[in-house]
Amino acid sequence: MTPAQQREFIRGFKGVSHSAVTIVTWSVVTGIAMAKSTLTVQQAIAMSLLVYAGSAQLAALPLIAVGAPIWVILVTSFMVNLRFVIFSLGLQAHFSYLSTWRRILLGYFTTDFSYLAHLKRFPKPETKEELAADPEHLRLYSMIGFQSANWIAWQIASITGILLASQIPNDWGLEFAGAVALVVIIGSMLDRASAKWAAVTAGAVAVMTYGIPYRLNIILAIGAALFVGIILDKSPKERSFL
Repeated sequence: MTPAQQREFIRGFKGVSHSAVTIVTWSVVTGIAMAKSTLTVQQAIAMSLLVYAGSAQLAALPLIAVGAPIWVILVTSFMVNLRFVIFSLGLQAHFSYLSTWRRILLGYFTTDFSYLAHLKRFPKPETKEELAADPEHLRLYSMIGFQSANWIAWQIASITGILLASQIPNDWGLEFAGAVALVVIIGSMLDRASAKWAAVTAGAVAVMTYGIPYRLNIILAIGAALFVGIILDKSPKERSFL
């Protein structure tokens, strides 16, 4: 790693401090939820390391507990994480010069925070001329720095939640704090009228279909939100809704 790459890595690593409270809160809540589910400590830690997706983990846990079919668990997790397909499409132009396996690895470490932080600093991908003038790929090292800090903070907090779940009183309200943290994440992404209406639709459908077995209401809510978002994005009057 060259001195310039080190500087970008450190800058990205330090950049996670702005989101640290939200990351730690959400990961501790996820760790506690796994510890209090039907998973063993070893299984919970393995899930934290391998899945590395709090919303998908929380969606899958109750389904695992009630013995839902594996396809329901997989489809639910996929739907909950569908936003990462959008993230990947958004980042593809930024890192298209990387090999397939490196892009897959980058995708594993990508989170809501790292995606938003990268696009906030680098709204547009580098042109061919800019890439040629940047043989050290400094943008990549900035992203790796942020992702590294995010992953370390998440795993430490998540595993702490798993190991200390029985010692943390329920009246601390961490579940509520985790929900608030998730709302903060979602809120920062609602930058268009279509996104706002999609979020409202998802919430309404999820509540109205709450009694459906295996929490299939989550899939219905996400499907409805995608439909509304796509329709409004195609509408020339989209901005007039809000």
